Amino acid sequence: QPGDIVAVESPSFPGILQALEVVGLRALEIPTHTAEGLSLEGLELALEQWPVKACVVVCNHSNPMGARMSDERKQQLVLMLAVAGVPLIEDDIYGDLYHSGERPKPAKAFDHTGNVIYCSSVSKTISPGLRVGWMLPGRYMASARQHKYFSNLATSSIPQMAVAHFLEQGGYDRYLRFARQNYRQATERMRTAVARSFPEGTAISRPQGGFVLWVQLPAGVSGTLVYQLARAENINVAPGLMFSISNKFESCLRINCGNPWSDRIDHAVVRLGALAHEVQARSI
Repeated sequence: QPGDIVAVESPSFPGILQALEVVGLRALEIPTHTAEGLSLEGLELALEQWPVKACVVVCNHSNPMGARMSDERKQQLVLMLAVAGVPLIEDDIYGDLYHSGERPKPAKAFDHTGNVIYCSSVSKTISPGLRVGWMLPGRYMASARQHKYFSNLATSSIPQMAVAHFLEQGGYDRYLRFARQNYRQATERMRTAVARSFPEGTAISRPQGGFVLWVQLPAGVSGTLVYQLARAENINVAPGLMFSISNKFESCLRINCGNPWSDRIDHAVVRLGALAHEVQARSI
């Protein structure tokens, strides 16, 4: 209901924060680690102190950090929320884009009470223009059906049929093998380029999937100012402030690695690093 509190990762994808704001819900930010994901200790403390009504988590390759929770921590998350009677809304949109090994399990795999509302989509794998997604709402099926009916009645049939055909013919599996390799190489290449070009002391995430890097600049270096200077030169990155409702992550940037590597991107990273050095020099 409007005014209710929803626990979210911090940093969190801006689209999630905006979606909560539009329907009048309040986001409660829970600290998140670049490797381990959502802090379970932080969430436990929040559940004790606040009347949390739901929790939204991207367990596999979150945006912007690229974090992936271990199976053990996913189990703990599901159990903790089930005991508290708080539904877990799991966004598994990047789950298929793991860089190596086996496909990571969603938290839904450990749900024995129907308390996890699982959501995913082809918008980050096949094409965002298809606008095709799905959910497994567990014990909230009746409410989910009602909300879907009120929001837009139904999803267009033609895109759904196209996706179904792609899946049935094996095209999706073949494409994913190609995409995972490309994203892994692109992410590693971008990470190397950032480490080479940015000021000493810059911390860079090591995602196991997806195609984004979370970059924390040295103390005193404004990521927002770097973003503004870069934007003036048509270099597109996301400032850390976008991923919080409480003005956190001023010294951070999110860099998208999804585009094919080119000389243009290489030059842009070098220039971005030069801008970061310039901002650092101003702050001294």
